[in-house]
Amino acid sequence: MGYPAVRFGVPDMHFHAWFLGMRRAMEMMITGDAITGLEAVAEGWANAAFPVEELDEAVLAVARRVADLPTEIVQMNKRAVHMQMEYMGMRAGIRAGTELCALGTHSSAMAAFLEKVRVEGLTGALQDRDQPFGDYRTDEG
Repeated sequence: MGYPAVRFGVPDMHFHAWFLGMRRAMEMMITGDAITGLEAVAEGWANAAFPVEELDEAVLAVARRVADLPTEIVQMNKRAVHMQMEYMGMRAGIRAGTELCALGTHSSAMAAFLEKVRVEGLTGALQDRDQPFGDYRTDEG
């Protein structure tokens, strides 16, 4: 899990700090590095990690548990959690992130990346972006 787009722009999602804490969120937002599913669980980014061959059944098991509950209670409990996050400033943080994302689309770094896409194609531009890090779609990743 990761978001390598931070290597040429500002992402449109800014909830990392709520889930990961400031320092880990800062590292992920600046580097774009990926973490494993197990790391995501340990850091609070994900609830669980499963081997791919067990994933479908694990997801369906949770879905069945939720489906067995009264719909209106599930909705109210979800709203309660969302309200707490809103009271902690999450909505304002996401809005600020959206504004920064819009500003980032006009940066010289984004213009250079889009020019590289025009000249080399998207695959070539992404390869060049991630090559120094040896991850995602690079030959080393």
